Amino acid sequence: MITFPRKKIDYQRLKEIVQLLVKYEFDNVVGELELKGSRWGALLYKYDSTVDLDATAPERLRMVFEELGPTFIKLGQMMSTRPDLVGPQMAQEFTRLQDDTLPFDFDTVKIIVEGELGQPLNELFQSFEEKQLAAASIGQVHRAVLKDGTLVAVKVQRPGIQDTVEKDLIIMHHLADLINQKIPSLRVFNIPQVVDEFEKSIRKEMDYGQEARNTQNFQANFAPDEGVRAPAVFLDYSTSLVLTMEFIQGTKMSQVMENPHDFDTELLAERVAKSYFQQLLLDGFFHADPHPGNLYVLEDNVLCYLDFGMMGHIDHDFMQNLGELFIQVIDYKVDAIINQLIYMEIITDSVDRNVLKRDIMDILDRYYGASLSDIHLGHILSELALPLITKYQARVPPEFTLIARAVTIIEEVAYSLDSQFDATAQFKPMVKKLLLQKFTPKNMADLFMDNLFEMEHLVKNLPQNINRLVAKVENGEIRIRYSEELSEDIERTSNKLVVAIIIAALLVGSSWIMQIDKGPMVWGMPILGFFGFAASGVLGVGLVIYILRYRKI
Repeated sequence: MITFPRKKIDYQRLKEIVQLLVKYEFDNVVGELELKGSRWGALLYKYDSTVDLDATAPERLRMVFEELGPTFIKLGQMMSTRPDLVGPQMAQEFTRLQDDTLPFDFDTVKIIVEGELGQPLNELFQSFEEKQLAAASIGQVHRAVLKDGTLVAVKVQRPGIQDTVEKDLIIMHHLADLINQKIPSLRVFNIPQVVDEFEKSIRKEMDYGQEARNTQNFQANFAPDEGVRAPAVFLDYSTSLVLTMEFIQGTKMSQVMENPHDFDTELLAERVAKSYFQQLLLDGFFHADPHPGNLYVLEDNVLCYLDFGMMGHIDHDFMQNLGELFIQVIDYKVDAIINQLIYMEIITDSVDRNVLKRDIMDILDRYYGASLSDIHLGHILSELALPLITKYQARVPPEFTLIARAVTIIEEVAYSLDSQFDATAQFKPMVKKLLLQKFTPKNMADLFMDNLFEMEHLVKNLPQNINRLVAKVENGEIRIRYSEELSEDIERTSNKLVVAIIIAALLVGSSWIMQIDKGPMVWGMPILGFFGFAASGVLGVGLVIYILRYRKI
């Protein structure tokens, strides 16, 4: 992880945070953290609550975040995606956080754009509207027209926002460490890690250059699909503080959901679900905030994604594991779900399987009805993550809960468009495609090439390891009780080991050959490599049958 140099705490800002916590009746938290008794406690004078609130703790904390401004609003929005950490009530309340901010003046906009792009505004654009289209905590958007007549949306970052975020991040890290030290019951949630993740997220969101690259990558992934797209990016008019994109003229998905009569809602529901499952299961690059405000419908029911500041990345192994878990959830295979969670290292194999099995069945039973359309995968995953982390202290990857929330949103959009929509009908073919990729000759060849050096180290160190083992036996550190049955077991094991080595050799050799595109070919593969894989496959199947038949090592 990249670390950034820490500046000193802004105690005036810290005092403001403490005062707001007390104002909204969180003085018990201030007390537990011993904020007023610290070495700088003189700055944190007693501040009695002046607000008579009849509100829940989640509501009051949401109010605190709104008053604290941009950084805390963004933190709350991220926490709304983590019900596993903050609980479903808190997560739901944080979805109400308002990011409506007063716009900054056009003179400032002009200075920033001209400074970043290096030319006067009238030389860059045919026209540039002074009134903003939208204003948020990090930036605001203006409509403009390029010299060639192209209508664009120009996003300009708010002045001073990076300094504000930097000061707040320093305080957040400090408070997170205090929480970890002073409140042992909250250590299971690893608050410092949450803040670390948030820091990485908001730094990416403030880098408009990164957002431009994200948009282009997304567009490239869906280039063959005429039904899904993203706005074009104009790199010559973009920097880390200014982002110029195609102005999208369409209808917000939220408006389509309210008034669907002019649209093919069945087609849109299919495109929404299919496009998102493609991002998760095939691309490994997905929109992290696909709410209806970030989805537009263009002519011919074309689906357009907006706002690529927050994107998720998952590697190929995680995609495959996630796809397998999805299938097991849909098929109600509880034991397989537990095994998959262990394989993904979310839970340990020391967990009480019977108790966990009952908990998972309780969750699944709430959703399973007469048809697959009754299954809401996102809700199931969200509810699954919560007991895992709270009851079993599982190591749930942040991507897991982020995906669960995003899938929930996507499913709600799809079901709102088409009440008879069956998400699994879009989902299952993609999982099958993903899993089949796992066993293609090319992927098998790549796998063996990736592990070739590890295998070389294993073979190289084998004599040394055997010598160590023999020495331990000779020194009496390891005792072996000889029997005729043991002798037979050793002989059988040796035979199977020899076969396994032959299979490995065939696979490694075939993997090397697969990298060559010359010579006789069969089905687009070198013939020697093909037959090498075929022979290893036959031997492998025979070995598995033998093991299953005799049930002995």
